[in-house]
Amino acid sequence: MKISEAVPNHLKDLYYPEQLTLWSIRIWSDGYRQNYSPYATLREAYQRAKCSNGLMALDNFLSLVISGNSRPVDIRCPCCGGISEDEWRMLQSIALVQAGREEKVSRLISHFLEPATVRVAQSVIANWAQELSDRSLQLQLRPRALQQVEPNYAVAEKRASFRVITNPSKVVLH
Repeated sequence: MKISEAVPNHLKDLYYPEQLTLWSIRIWSDGYRQNYSPYATLREAYQRAKCSNGLMALDNFLSLVISGNSRPVDIRCPCCGGISEDEWRMLQSIALVQAGREEKVSRLISHFLEPATVRVAQSVIANWAQELSDRSLQLQLRPRALQQVEPNYAVAEKRASFRVITNPSKVVLH
């Protein structure tokens, strides 16, 4: 398990497994937005990485994102600088699974997926992470990136906890 403190903000600053993963998310999404098939390009990239089955896992996950999102998901174009919070959520979800911390994945992906989709997506992410791991493509676990992208709702283990936000004129329970 690799842990890195730095939080890069550009595709070129990532390690190769992260670059391949983020680039392929962006290429797949761009194909969907622009109505072209990115599969020949993606197939070649995954074959060169000796991870052909990783493409199927990518396709399965992003198909779930399209069909089960709860809000617009910020996936940038392939040449775009910067890495969105949603892209970090996807990268860190895979890194968490590879680090044996699967229980934290649902909190990240529930930020943009419907609850029923989260349950299905967790197994797809686990499969994707395993395909990458089997080919020694380990994504970096980045604690600072996780801190930046964790949902800001209060949940304590299996019980919801409430925060009382006070204002001199009223009290609001969230």
